Amino acid sequence: MTAIKDDFYDAINGDWVQNATIPADRPVTGGFIDLNQDIEDEERRILQTIHDGKQVAPDLLKEFVQFHKMTANWQQREADGVQPLVDVLKPLKALKSWSDLQQHWSDLIQNAYTTPLSYGVAPDFKQADFNELWLSAPQLILPDTTSYADDNPQRDILLNVWRDMIRQLLLATGCDQEWAQHIVDQALAFDRLIAQYKMSNEAASDYWQLYHPKQLRELSQSVVDVDLKTILTSLLGQTPEKIIVSDQPFWEHANEVYRAQHFEMIKAWMIAQAAYETAPFLTNELRILAGTYRRTLTGTAQAPDQNKAAYRQAHLFFADQVGLWYGKTYFGEKAKSDVIKMVETMIGVYQQRFTTNTWLTQETLRKAAQKLSALTIHVGYPDKLPEYLAQRQVDSTQDIMGNIMQFAKAAVAYSLGQWHKAPDRNIWQMPADLVNAYYDPMHNEIVFPAAILQAPFYSLEQTPSQNFGGIGTVIAHEVTHAFDTNGARFDEKGNLNEWWVASDFENFEERTKKVEQQFDGLMIGETKINGHLTLSENVADLGGLSAALAAAKQDVGFDATQFFMNYAKIWRQKAKPEYTAMLAAMDVHAPARLRVNVQVKNFDTFFDIFHVTEKDGMWRSPKDRVQIW
Repeated sequence: MTAIKDDFYDAINGDWVQNATIPADRPVTGGFIDLNQDIEDEERRILQTIHDGKQVAPDLLKEFVQFHKMTANWQQREADGVQPLVDVLKPLKALKSWSDLQQHWSDLIQNAYTTPLSYGVAPDFKQADFNELWLSAPQLILPDTTSYADDNPQRDILLNVWRDMIRQLLLATGCDQEWAQHIVDQALAFDRLIAQYKMSNEAASDYWQLYHPKQLRELSQSVVDVDLKTILTSLLGQTPEKIIVSDQPFWEHANEVYRAQHFEMIKAWMIAQAAYETAPFLTNELRILAGTYRRTLTGTAQAPDQNKAAYRQAHLFFADQVGLWYGKTYFGEKAKSDVIKMVETMIGVYQQRFTTNTWLTQETLRKAAQKLSALTIHVGYPDKLPEYLAQRQVDSTQDIMGNIMQFAKAAVAYSLGQWHKAPDRNIWQMPADLVNAYYDPMHNEIVFPAAILQAPFYSLEQTPSQNFGGIGTVIAHEVTHAFDTNGARFDEKGNLNEWWVASDFENFEERTKKVEQQFDGLMIGETKINGHLTLSENVADLGGLSAALAAAKQDVGFDATQFFMNYAKIWRQKAKPEYTAMLAAMDVHAPARLRVNVQVKNFDTFFDIFHVTEKDGMWRSPKDRVQIW
């Protein structure tokens, strides 16, 4: 058995990892993932009792239940065959020229087609109480721009899997081999073109640098072949004066992408996207085929069975409604009040630290305390749903794709309709039945869905030390995001604003650079970790552990062993190498093992309680231990 002194993560989780089996239809198991699976199992159980007539569907679940009847009707799906995909592709195949695309571009967007003009409506970083139009770069096939490097051995393997998958999907529609091959070749050519200019995930992880406001006239000059004014005016109902570009390198080269001479590539790319997005909702054979690339990318052995697939497809379009039902049904007021108390305790720790801090000036500390005091807390489930979700209804006269297209069109209309309005701060970014949590810098709020508020993160049956090592570190992690390498650049109102004294921020960056160095280049199997890509989350983990530990110590029954052991337990995970490699290229979070072993070595208490010395594998010299908050 591994000794705690040599590998803390393995000492706590090693037996579990050794015995755990990754389900054939998943690339990973453990921690968050298993809790999400437990919730899914419970929701499927309730769904079955409703279908069996043993329970009346609650109001929040009625439309979900109706749509699930469609997704679970495999006999009807087989009868419908590939025709829904044929119908979806018709408007794209009908495009004969660049002028055709120009004329129909806004219609395609409003009808929920994926086009290379990637847009969003979200708060203006400099005016967070006002929604603005954002433009970004199209998504790539591979996980990151770095995935296209010549020395990446997986590049051609993955692209060939994607190529063959899309070709087979198109052939299923009855087209000839030559046309299908032309589409995949052209689509891949456009993907390579995008990859030359798109920001890497590492660069985008500094999301404060994604703010590049442009005047429409200026932006139109960067895409001379695109009638941007007409397209955007059609989408918004009036001509926008200002547009925010999030991927500056891409838009500096946009004129080399959005060209009339690239019409065939762009058309083919849209056809491939539509086939990929539509096929999972057709026959079982096409559903499985459409998951080939994703399974290869993540190392997943097989597709989910039909029952799981039917549930997940229905849940995909009713996640917020189901989540709200879950939160109201399973999350009690006692637990909510207890968690809110823990949040308040954690904020109190930060308030105290701001009064005793020795490396920041009083001016910066005063503004930091002001931001902390303005932090909004949401626990359990939201008060309401977005209007388009609250009103979502299933049309029994249409097939699955007909309903999905209506759902998607309504979502697009709602999003575009939020342009130049104040953001609704009561709308959550994730459903209440998802095991997760988040901090929103534009709203300066932290959100803890009901699903995460269970063991091993939190339980009324666990000791306070265990709860602080679990949900306490998660709570403090989200609070710390307000003061991490990204969040620290936004003020208490959610605006991108340099509120720090300059010398203080330089000091802060020196400390965060040490965190980056602690992770950069570490290996998980054959995968190397990018310390900058994961920096903001690692800073949040460090602050989360620090604040939660300080809060736990306030309890008269504090047990440091229980605290650290439960912290290690919540991050236990077993994953396929392919999945780990994918996340290393695109995920801002470090691998679970490192979130434990690298972080705990920054705390004197850890060394004291487990008697770790310089002879042990978990040793880190006091001079190399980092504390920020």
